[in-house]
Amino acid sequence: MKNIFIFGYYGFQNTGDEAILQVIVDQIRKNIPYAKITVLSYKAKETMEKYNIEAISRNKFGDLIKAIKEADIVISGGGSILQDATSARSLVYYLSIIYIAKKIGKKVMFYGNGFGPITKPFNKKLAKNIINRVDLITVRDQQSKEEMISLGIEKDIIVTADVTFAYNMTNQQNVEEILINENIDINKKIVGISIRKWKNEGKYKVVIAKAGDYLISRGYEVIFIPMQRPQDYIISEEIASIMKETPKILEKNYSLQELINIMSKLHIIIGMRLHSLIFSTIAGTPVLGIEYDTKIGNFLKIVEQENLGRVERLDLDNLIKKVEYVLSNYEEYKKRINLKRNVLKEKSDTNINLLKSFIEGR
Repeated sequence: MKNIFIFGYYGFQNTGDEAILQVIVDQIRKNIPYAKITVLSYKAKETMEKYNIEAISRNKFGDLIKAIKEADIVISGGGSILQDATSARSLVYYLSIIYIAKKIGKKVMFYGNGFGPITKPFNKKLAKNIINRVDLITVRDQQSKEEMISLGIEKDIIVTADVTFAYNMTNQQNVEEILINENIDINKKIVGISIRKWKNEGKYKVVIAKAGDYLISRGYEVIFIPMQRPQDYIISEEIASIMKETPKILEKNYSLQELINIMSKLHIIIGMRLHSLIFSTIAGTPVLGIEYDTKIGNFLKIVEQENLGRVERLDLDNLIKKVEYVLSNYEEYKKRINLKRNVLKEKSDTNINLLKSFIEGR
């Protein structure tokens, strides 16, 4: 029996991070069936029930220390948790877990993580000193590797892909039923929009509203897809309320499989959330991204899809121009997304192969 302790941004109803956890758990169960998995979560009871694993609360320090002591390996499970753009406090919290694990002699692995940006001098120094103690590092893109190197990380850094690309799509039997129950017209081409709250949201909300009106006037069905509830649902409602036309908003919470299946029925998606773009790529749907963080731009370069620019400077004319260009060259963008999806899936599988070799001492 090997004890694996996984930490990340889990239990916050963020669809992307929950998908990462689900895929990691599935991969470990398939490839390392003798492992016992324990996860750090904001809602430990909910996580235990959802994934049928052990979980501890991130607010119970004693339980956290105990879980680290009992672990054979501690894993930073995907996502962009090591950055100070949204919160310096969470960066220090996660670095503290790594520090404690290494202090008591535990192996630590970064499992397909995004990284950075880290901008504050103290945070840079702290991150450099602690991350240089990590035993095995895999990151989801070249830019994350370059951020680490520029910070002074001297360990070998292996570029793989986002963990969720290892997810295997299965049947799509009930997807049309889901869309019909959500009052979505399946006879129209559907455009998805995934938006999050960010700085100076007043301006970009108006741009998205006008873009939505434009697409509906062109005969498309427009649906907002919340990736983190309730925040994304609220801002979707706010945008819908200032539109002249009537879009749809996905009302229910859906499983990872159901959400990817829904995205497979979209014609395109305009996404601000990274995992709305990743799920759509898995589904084979062309994406256009709105960049609130460098990870969005990085991902769009990898999959060779259109970047609508920084959210602070989102421009309606440019947005419509790029959407129209993608629609006019649709088959080319569809071909690109499918090619890139297959490459990224193969790269993502490297994460579990490296973990298995590492934990078995090979």
